[in-house]
Amino acid sequence: MLLKEFCSHANWLAIGVAALAYFALGALWYSVLFRKPWMAGHNIQMPTAPEAQEQMKKQMPKVMGLGLLMNIAMAIIVGMLVMALGSIMCMSGIKLGLALGVVAAIPLAMSHLYLMKPFKVWIIDGGYHVVGVTVMSIIISVWHK
Repeated sequence: MLLKEFCSHANWLAIGVAALAYFALGALWYSVLFRKPWMAGHNIQMPTAPEAQEQMKKQMPKVMGLGLLMNIAMAIIVGMLVMALGSIMCMSGIKLGLALGVVAAIPLAMSHLYLMKPFKVWIIDGGYHVVGVTVMSIIISVWHK
């Protein structure tokens, strides 16, 4: 599949929605569902000094913007694979997403292993990517123009 063919035939709306879904899942995952164990596992403490809080607030748009760009890049890559594999059904999207999510979680596990992070933190971080990429794959697979 040529890049030109992908660019002209891709469902860009589905890719955009998939990227936003992955981003929204991250917001939910790391703030509501697993905030406390994730922060504890990574030894992250919220700053208490007003200056440090202000500095963190200034950095968040950049962090969130880069995160969204990475989600868009992931959605484009998933879109290319969906098109190349002819994935047009929910089950094929689930299978592709699970496979890609596991592939993403393995190097993450290696990093967590060498950083001596608790297993629970790897489950939280890896689980986010497995679920997120699976959701993206389903959206892009089933959303036909």
